Amino acid sequence: MKTTTSIPTRGIMLATVLASALAIGAGAPTAMAEEFTTVTDLDTFKAHFIGPKIMDPADSANFFVVREDGTIEGTWHGATLTGAWRWEDEYFCRTLSAPRPAPEDCQQWGYADGKAQLVRNRGAGDPTVYSLGE
Repeated sequence: MKTTTSIPTRGIMLATVLASALAIGAGAPTAMAEEFTTVTDLDTFKAHFIGPKIMDPADSANFFVVREDGTIEGTWHGATLTGAWRWEDEYFCRTLSAPRPAPEDCQQWGYADGKAQLVRNRGAGDPTVYSLGE
């Protein structure tokens, strides 16, 4: 004799499986997730980000350097990158003049183990992770 499971029982079983999956995913961050310390003041920003190359982790030939004098310079996809920056409240606000003009974007910055995380639009955008170099 063939046994069949009724729709309500299948629904309960599916709900139990989904609840278990959500409980597993709601725990501590996985080994792939990184914890970044958010920079909230200019002195901490300067200590971590003034001077070193801030590089594309996939291609270190793409990089920029934040300078103490309020300038940004580097190379991106073979083109010269230039711009200016200022600190406002808890955000790094930058404009780019080359390789193409880009309007001001105030970003939330964080650091972790030789990496920088930038989050555009005052921390409301998507994060981008860069490697920190010499």
